Amino acid sequence: MKFSFQSYVVLFFISLLGFASCKKLDDEPAREATLISRLYVSFLEYDGSGESSIKNLMIVDPADTNDMSNIYQYLSPAKGGGPIIFDPRIKAIFQGSAGDNALQDTFIRMIPFQSDAYGIPGTAGNIGYRGFSNVRGLAYYIYSQSTGTGGTAANTEFILAATNNGTNSTLYAISSPSGKVGSRGGAKIVDKQINLGNIRPTSMTLINGTSDNDKLLVIGFNQEGSEQKPGFAIYKGLMQELIERPRDTIVAANRFQPAMKLYVKGKSNLGAISYAPQRKLFAVTAYSGTASNPSAGEVLFFNDPDNLFKPDGTAERDITADRVVGGLQTGLVQPQSVAIDDRNEEGKFFYVSDRNTRKISRFPLNAEGNVSPDIAPTFGNLTPNYIFLDARSANNF
Repeated sequence: MKFSFQSYVVLFFISLLGFASCKKLDDEPAREATLISRLYVSFLEYDGSGESSIKNLMIVDPADTNDMSNIYQYLSPAKGGGPIIFDPRIKAIFQGSAGDNALQDTFIRMIPFQSDAYGIPGTAGNIGYRGFSNVRGLAYYIYSQSTGTGGTAANTEFILAATNNGTNSTLYAISSPSGKVGSRGGAKIVDKQINLGNIRPTSMTLINGTSDNDKLLVIGFNQEGSEQKPGFAIYKGLMQELIERPRDTIVAANRFQPAMKLYVKGKSNLGAISYAPQRKLFAVTAYSGTASNPSAGEVLFFNDPDNLFKPDGTAERDITADRVVGGLQTGLVQPQSVAIDDRNEEGKFFYVSDRNTRKISRFPLNAEGNVSPDIAPTFGNLTPNYIFLDARSANNF
């Protein structure tokens, strides 16, 4: 068969089109600055076996659209739907195991992004240690030290994990976590093991302190020893403990004590917390009843958390919420986790996961009282446990 010159030209252009359509994400041109609103959802259920496997981590991207229907599903090796965080500075997800019932493991999962521009996670890595069970809080701490005039700052990075294991409840600090992936245990994995004494953690976050390096550590709890006393323990001196003192040490509870304890008056069953420094808001979930018979779910909001949690020499005191979202119309029964959109201009919502209704409810950020969510989707038979929102006004990929 003979081909004319025109035929060769046509075939040449068809081949170019075909080549362009098969490009991988890595080959895509850099995207311009864009808004980010990604909601990370850690589900309780786990099954990693073959065809019956459960995609137990989901990313709703974007989360602030009309129906929250654009979802990326991911099979994470984390069992039991523990705390989940994302840090854009290192472009990685961290996920722990909540350890409910039989779903226990002793790994913190680090999942680097294959593409931050498109919100696609890559292969999960494991950081293993025998104490990493019943994780109730994760936080990423970066200590930045100048190397001299005009020099690039040298960073020391830690993943912090708070576990609820009775009298062995512990705050773990693991430096350079990307270098610990693939570890299967041993003392060298952990830089510090800090015993939390009577505190039984339900959540954890870092808030602004005296500087970017000197953060305050806030740990939520429902139990203080055998007493049911829901509240927050505030710790200062984290920088000194992690940076200035020797590593590879076990720290007794009497050496790293709360600078202050705040008790939430008249509330019970505090869940995960959300800190929004730009909005000057702090939120925590709560409900009445018991885990097997929950009722009257709420979200409690506290204004000006940087001042509220600033140690002032008072050992302990009671606090009450400045604003409460709760009541039959909210649909909240057993809320577990809350996430505030902290963007000054674009942030319009907060999100709540509910273990009883299996919904993630989205409310206007200024909602108060007995109000309905603007949307409350379910995700099949999966139970959303911890959630985390990555909301950025602009990001150059």
